[in-house]
Amino acid sequence: MGSSQAARLQRGVLVEFDFAVLDGHPLFLEACQTRLEREGIKLDAQGMARSMGGRSFSSGLNALASRKQKTLDVPTVMAECDAAFTEKLATKLSAVPAGFQAFVKALLAKKIKVVLVTRLESEAVSSVLADVQNEKFAVLHDMPSGFGFTTWEGWRRAARKNGLHERLCMAVTGSGFSVKGALRNGMGAIARPNPLTEYQDFGGCDVFISEYTAALADDAARILRM
Repeated sequence: MGSSQAARLQRGVLVEFDFAVLDGHPLFLEACQTRLEREGIKLDAQGMARSMGGRSFSSGLNALASRKQKTLDVPTVMAECDAAFTEKLATKLSAVPAGFQAFVKALLAKKIKVVLVTRLESEAVSSVLADVQNEKFAVLHDMPSGFGFTTWEGWRRAARKNGLHERLCMAVTGSGFSVKGALRNGMGAIARPNPLTEYQDFGGCDVFISEYTAALADDAARILRM
């Protein structure tokens, strides 16, 4: 098999790092709560689900403002929430689970490309995962448009920017909305729900997990039909 053909057949695992690994949803809610309090808007988990679940960040904020009968400078609020959330995420980098690193190493041993998708700077994430550095390991700095989830366009972009075809990839997600985005691309999915996302529809997900282990790489290989 030539190198170009091998590249076309390369399997990949795309990981929603901020939410499926760093448990970012509570941090995102906290960042938004703090910023919106300055606008006289109280936001809780129920309100987040009702007004913002499954929407883009901008449309979610508009829906929330309309429900609360408030006027928001949406681009400014988004930028400040994103900055606060990113800062909170950075403090979690030192707590990347050992099981996740074992999972990544097991995937790489199977010659599966692994792409971590994160709003954090790529260098910062790579530095805490130095033990798994490999030519088939990549970190993609990307700012998702969805509120706490990855859209189908986001998954496709992550694949194509890393020389992969989305239909030869699977996703590791933290929400049902991210699962739906993956499914729209013909991708399989492993999900790690949390209390802020477990109400969502995870239909079509291949595997549910509560923690990462090296053995999970066998499930990934099966989903990728290797």
